[in-house]
Formats: sequence, structure tokens, C-alpha cells
Amino acid sequence: MREQEISDLIRFIDADPIICDAARTAEELTFPLFLVGGWVRDRLIGILSRDYDFIVQGDVKGFAGRLSGKWGASFFVMGRRDPPNYRIAGPDYTVDMAPQVPEGLEQELSRRDFTINTMAFSFGDREFLDPLGGGSDLSDRLVRMVSPAVLDADPIRMLRAVRLTTVLEGFQLEPSTASEIRRHPDRLSQSAAERVREEMDRIMVSGRAPQGLSLMQDLGLLQVVCPELLTLSGLDQGSYHHLDAFGHTLETVREVHGLFDTVPGEPKDRPFRFAFKMDPEDRIVLAYAALLHDIGKAQSRTLDSEGIPHFYGHEKIGAVMAGEVMKRLCFSNSRADRVERLIRFHVLGLGLIHAGYTEKALRRIIHKLGEDLPLHVLLSLSDRRAARGRNFHEMEKKNIMIGQALLDMYTEEGERLLRPANLVSGREIMEILDLAPGPAVGEVVEKVRMLQIDRVIQSREEALSFLRSLRKDRY
Repeated sequence: MREQEISDLIRFIDADPIICDAARTAEELTFPLFLVGGWVRDRLIGILSRDYDFIVQGDVKGFAGRLSGKWGASFFVMGRRDPPNYRIAGPDYTVDMAPQVPEGLEQELSRRDFTINTMAFSFGDREFLDPLGGGSDLSDRLVRMVSPAVLDADPIRMLRAVRLTTVLEGFQLEPSTASEIRRHPDRLSQSAAERVREEMDRIMVSGRAPQGLSLMQDLGLLQVVCPELLTLSGLDQGSYHHLDAFGHTLETVREVHGLFDTVPGEPKDRPFRFAFKMDPEDRIVLAYAALLHDIGKAQSRTLDSEGIPHFYGHEKIGAVMAGEVMKRLCFSNSRADRVERLIRFHVLGLGLIHAGYTEKALRRIIHKLGEDLPLHVLLSLSDRRAARGRNFHEMEKKNIMIGQALLDMYTEEGERLLRPANLVSGREIMEILDLAPGPAVGEVVEKVRMLQIDRVIQSREEALSFLRSLRKDRY
């Protein structure tokens, strides 16, 4: 590590208010303190970070309590180490604190995951410490395990290796580390599903998710995390696609990210008049929908008399399979529901491409997708752009036209289509049709709602007239 780089690092340390508060508090408590891990790594390669990691010689719980009280934040035990580690979670930062092992700082650093995370700054003598060669690996852009033992100690580190290689631009996985992961990728199944999902989340929104997913496949980790995806490898999709189903999936993930600029929510390549802000959760929902959108193709594949493959119903099968994947990875119900809905309806526009579209068809699509209609349009275009087979340019042009029509209608009529006014009550339906409470009432409510969406019924009088006509037909 060059002297100028270390000098710049110290200057940034001295200018960071979180670090300065921690250093002053440690000095008041007379605790030796070391800043280690990701903040040091990121700062040395020019990345701003709000995730801090300290090693403390002293009462870590007391240190965490003093700092959290000063910042008005809460702290809690993190993980299962003995003695425990602590985390302070602020509004836009996290501070992790670990006790130093009795054997000394170097022994503590040797228990960490990768060499680029073992560099440290000592506040006592204001020295940069790099006993395990992390600075050299950082310069060489290598993610190298500290030792094979650290992967055995915490198998999630195998997936973290992929995440770091993906998130840190230009980094590669060091060959012996890759070999060690390939020896026993199944160890990852020992890790809590929530930790696996957290690593996957960061891979999926990194902007380089296809590279990360390819590396997971190469290392054998994809088989552990989502074996359903591997059924797509080598699956021919016919003349409308230039890639097999797995390659198409990775390309769709790439295309989804390509629609966004570096500023979250701002589409970069604007084939539509797209005035919708996409928050971080929208981006991750869309990324997972792209990843899992064709997961049902292997199960649904059939061949016609000419040997041409078809995948009838793959979107419905895929939505069910994606639901199982998301349950396994402990997705929130809200996120799982959104991803599943996007997958279930992702081919709705294909019929419109071939048959043309009507306002009625557009309204029904908007009603089905709800507030995720803008995400549906982006997924649909990404899916089309990832399939550069026969008639690609003509079909893409139609896809853009339909997408724009959907977005325009959603902008103009979205509220009415998503939440049509209640023109008649359930009680009125029961009275007019002489129905008892039960599913039949709900079916009539849905009929009225769909007629409202189709603009057949637009007033209370028309709704009541429709109910009377139903009564007449029944009797």
C-alpha cells in the first residue's frame, strides 16, 4: 500500500463524524480501538461507506451502549459469537463492534473472511495495519480467503465472495479461493436463509448480477441457492430466441438493469415516456422477477409435430415455482406477492403483439398488475430485448408501442382502474338477487368491477340495472 494512499485514508478517518465519535468514546473509556473491514477497504478504492466495523479491547457492550446513547440509536447482539458482537443501527449507517480475542489483534484479523477485509487502523498509535497482505490483494483486485478454515467456520462467506467480486468493479475471485468453494459448495446450505437472501439481494441490485450469477453457477453455489434455474441451462427455446433459457434469463436481468441510470428510479434508455419513480424495493422486485420469470419453462416444454418447442402456461407454473423459491429464502410476503404477480402475468403483452390491442385489453392488464404496471412494462421490454431471434426488431417495436399505451392509460386512468368506485353494496346484491352471504356474492361483485373496468358500467344506475337483468335471467 503506497504511503499517499495511507495518508489519504487517515485524512478521511479524521473527517468522519461517526469514526471520530467512536474514537473519542474509546479514549474516554481507555479502550484500545481499531477500525477494520469494509469501510477501510472501500475508502482505499474510492467508495464512500456508512458501514463501520470496530474491534475493541474492553467492554464491548458498554462501548456500544455509550455510543448508541450519544447517537439516539439502539444496539443489539449480532450473531452467535461468544463473547458477543454488537451492532448499532442508525438511520443511514451501521456500526459493528467485536471484542478482540485474547491472542491479539492479528489472531482476531485471521478469523475474518477475506484479506481485503483484514486491513485495520489503530487509533492508539495512529498506524495502518496490514498483517495479512490485504493491501496487495486490494491493489491486484483479488478476493482471497484468509484461509480455508474461515469458509468452514461460516459458509455464507462462500456466497459473500461472489457478492464482493460482483459488487466491487474489476475484482476477480482468487483461484485457490474459487477451488476451495468448488470443493464443497453444499456447505452453503448450513447458512440461515435470511443471510443467503441478504447476499443475493446485494448481488441482484449490483448492476453486475449476470456476472455474479454466472460465477455462482461455476462454483456450484447456484445449485444450492436456486437449483430450479439450472433446469434452464441448455434448454432450446426455438427460433424467436438466440440463447438457451438460462442465457436468456441472465440477459433479461442485464436488460432490466440497463433501463436505469446510476440515479435510482431514473430510466437511462427511455423507449417509453416513463415518469414513474422507482424506489430501491421496486428495483429489487423487478430484478428478482427478471431472474425467475422463465423458471417454469423446463416443466412446461412441449414439442409440436415439426419439433418446435412451446412453453404453454410456463408463466403460471413459474409463478408457483417462484413462490416456493421465495418462501425458501424467507422473502417478505409483500415482496413475494409482487414478484409472483409480475411473473404470472409477464406474457400478457405477447398476445397483443400478435393480435393487436384494444383499450379493453389494456385496462384489464392494468387491473391485473395493479401498481406494479410500470414494472411489468419494463420487464416485458427486457424480456423482448433478451430474445434476439426471428422478427426481433418488428416485435420489439410493437412491444414498445404496447408498453407506451399501457403507461399512458395507467397515468390517465390508473386510480379508477385499480380502485373502481363501489357502485353497489354487497347487501344490495344479496337483496336484488335473493342471495345468501357467500362466494356467489363475491363473484357478482367481481363481475360488476370488471364491467366498470371495461367501461360498460359507469354509474350506480347502470350497476343496478345490470343486477336487475341478472335477476331476470335467473328467474
